[in-house]
Amino acid sequence: MLMNGTATLRCKDFLQYNIGHSLERYGCTSTLYHKDDSIATENLAYLLYAMEMAVMDTLAVWCDFATNMHAQRVVRLAEAVGTELQLSRHDLMVLRLAALLHDIGKVAIPPAILHKQGPLDSQEWTLIRLHPEMGWNILQGAGAILEQVASLVIAHHEAWNGSGYPRGLYKTDIPFLARILTVVDSYDAMVSDRVYGKPLPILSACQELVQCASHQYDPQIVLAFLSVLFGKKTTQQHGYTMFRRNPVINAPELADEECVRLLLQSAEYVRVSA
Repeated sequence: MLMNGTATLRCKDFLQYNIGHSLERYGCTSTLYHKDDSIATENLAYLLYAMEMAVMDTLAVWCDFATNMHAQRVVRLAEAVGTELQLSRHDLMVLRLAALLHDIGKVAIPPAILHKQGPLDSQEWTLIRLHPEMGWNILQGAGAILEQVASLVIAHHEAWNGSGYPRGLYKTDIPFLARILTVVDSYDAMVSDRVYGKPLPILSACQELVQCASHQYDPQIVLAFLSVLFGKKTTQQHGYTMFRRNPVINAPELADEECVRLLLQSAEYVRVSA
């Protein structure tokens, strides 16, 4: 099977047209090309709203329902972690957009591979692993902000120890915001119903994150994520509470407080030791 280059180009044109139309509608066209925090707060809010409307419209047309819902969950989780890490308002905007668009490159992957029941062969995995680069290609040329987003999209499958793809970036060579995406994307994939496997319980997914911290994930990000998920502050606004119904599998899960305490201790130990 081959990559669908035509779909990539058509999606790119569709996204850029939608963004241009939406920004013009909300009077934000000039702000698309800002590269820093110089945009006024109210203009930033208009810009984010306008761009998210355009992006969600694009996802609705070009991506399947499961990919769309996954993107929206990743947005909520990424924003929560970004807030925990005290990101600037500009970085939070870029992170939200990157979370929405991180899998946009999958439009180039044949549906038969994306929805295959069972394990992928080596050729299929090779194609799947190209989607970060395809996403980067789609976002190029759409203004400075989306080029910042593109740098996160292409890096969201990089690994802390340099074993990730497509460029094998190592530790802090991976953009900080992309490291956030990697953790929340992996977590949501683990607790979600997938064509290739059943969802993990929430605590099991968190244990997997801790075990892979300092190898696959930035330990600082893992700790921040767990602090958001199980911290003292209520996380109901992000879809999670200490004793709650798993929002994906719609089944009750009991998060034992002692297990959570040990999990957070382990994450802190890995972070300090890294």
